Amino acid sequence: MNYTPIAALIVFGVTLFLMIKRPRNLKLGYTAAIGAVASLLLGTVTLGEAVQSFFDIWDAALAFIGIIALSVTLDALGFFKWAALKVVRLAGGSGVRLYFYVSLLTVVVSILFANDSAVLILTPIVLEIISQLKIDAKGRLAYLFSAGLIADTAAMPLITSNPINILNADFFKYSFIEHVIFMGPVAVATILSSLLLVYLFFRKRIPKIYDAARVDLLSSGSQLMPPAMLNVSVATLVAIDVGYVFASLIRVPVSLVICSGAVFLIAVYWAHLNRWVYFGEERKGLKSLAREINWDIVLFMVSIFIVVQGLREAGVVEFLASVLAQSSLLPSVLSVFVPSLVVTVGASFMNNWPMTILGLLSINQAASLASLSGQALTGLVFSNVIGNNLGPHFFPLGSLAILMWLEMMRRKGVKISLKEYLKIGALLSIVEVLIASLIIWVELNFFGFRLGL
Repeated sequence: MNYTPIAALIVFGVTLFLMIKRPRNLKLGYTAAIGAVASLLLGTVTLGEAVQSFFDIWDAALAFIGIIALSVTLDALGFFKWAALKVVRLAGGSGVRLYFYVSLLTVVVSILFANDSAVLILTPIVLEIISQLKIDAKGRLAYLFSAGLIADTAAMPLITSNPINILNADFFKYSFIEHVIFMGPVAVATILSSLLLVYLFFRKRIPKIYDAARVDLLSSGSQLMPPAMLNVSVATLVAIDVGYVFASLIRVPVSLVICSGAVFLIAVYWAHLNRWVYFGEERKGLKSLAREINWDIVLFMVSIFIVVQGLREAGVVEFLASVLAQSSLLPSVLSVFVPSLVVTVGASFMNNWPMTILGLLSINQAASLASLSGQALTGLVFSNVIGNNLGPHFFPLGSLAILMWLEMMRRKGVKISLKEYLKIGALLSIVEVLIASLIIWVELNFFGFRLGL
C-alpha cells in the first residue's frame, strides 16, 4: 500500500496547525521548515523539486525583504508619522474626513510598501492618533478596520504591493506593466467599494468632530522630519516606481529594483544618523533596523512551496485543477467569479500563502490537461490573484497581515471578537471578489486583454 498520499496530507495539516498556533512563539519560517523537512524525509517531495522551489520564489522573497527594509527605514526617519500628522491636520476636526484620509493613507502605504508593512507600521500610529484625539472605543474601530482590511484590499495594483503578486507573475512570466493593466482598474473599484462599505458599517460610530487642538500633542516629544530628508525619501520612492517600469521592459526581477532603493535609503540614514539632531531619543541603529526585518520569510516561502508540492502525491493538485478548468468554462462572469470564489475559500481557511502556491500548481496542471490558453487561462491566472488578495480577509486565518493586525491590537488592549470581525470581513471579501471578477471578465471579453501565455 502506498502511504505517500496520506503522509503528504498529514504533513500539510500539521504545518498549517503550526503556522496558526505558533507554539512557543516559533517563527513562521521554522514552522514551515519543519513541514518541508518532513516532506523530504517521507518522500512526498524529491530533492530536485525542493531545489526548484528556491528558484521559483527567490524574487518574491527578496522583494519582500527589500520592501520591509525600506519600510522600517522610512519609519525610523519619521516618514509615516509625518504623513499621519498631515492627514490629521487636513481633516480639520472632522471625524468623517479623518476616516477617509486615514483610509487613503493606508491605501497608499499598502500599494507602495505591501499590506504587511501597512498593517505593522500604520496600526500603532492610528492607535496613537485616536488615543490622543480622545475618540471613544466605538469610534476607534472604524479607523482600525481601515488600517487592517483596507490595507489588504489595496495590495493588488502593483506586483510589489503583495509578495504573492510577484510569485504569480514570476510563475506565469508576465510583466509589471501587464499586471498594472489588468489589476489597476480592479484595485480602483475594490478600494473605493471597501472605503464605502466600511464607512457605511461604522458610520454611526464615527465621531462627527474631534478636538483639533489636540493634534499638537501627537507631535510632542519628537522633531519634525527635516525637509532635506523628506525630499530624499520621496525622490527614492519615485525612482523605485520608475525603476519598476523599466525593469519590466527589460525583464529584470523587481526585487533588484526595490532592494537597490532600500540599500540607498539605509546608506543615507546611516550617514546622517549621528549628525542630525532630529533623531533625538528615537534614534535607531542599523542593528535595530535589521532586527525589524522578517528574515525568516525566505525560509517560509521556500518551505511552504515544498510542503504544498507534496500535495501532488495526494491528488489535491489534480482535483483542484479539474475544478478550476471546469469553472473557467462557465458562462458569463461566472467563468471568473467561481474560480475566484474557489480560491477565496481555500485562502480563507488554509491561509493565502499555501493557497497561492496550490493555485499556481493547479492552474499550470489545468492548462496542460484541458489545453487551456488565451482568455480561459488568463482568467484563471487573475482569479488566483483576486482570491488570494481579497479572499483571505473573509476569515482571520486567511491573511498573515490580518493575523498580525489582530494580534497587535490585542496587545494594545483592543479586542475584536470573531463574530464582530466576520460581520464586516466576510461581507467585504465576497463583495470585493465579485466586483474584481466582473472587471476582469469585462477586460477579457470586451477589451480583449490577454496574457501571452
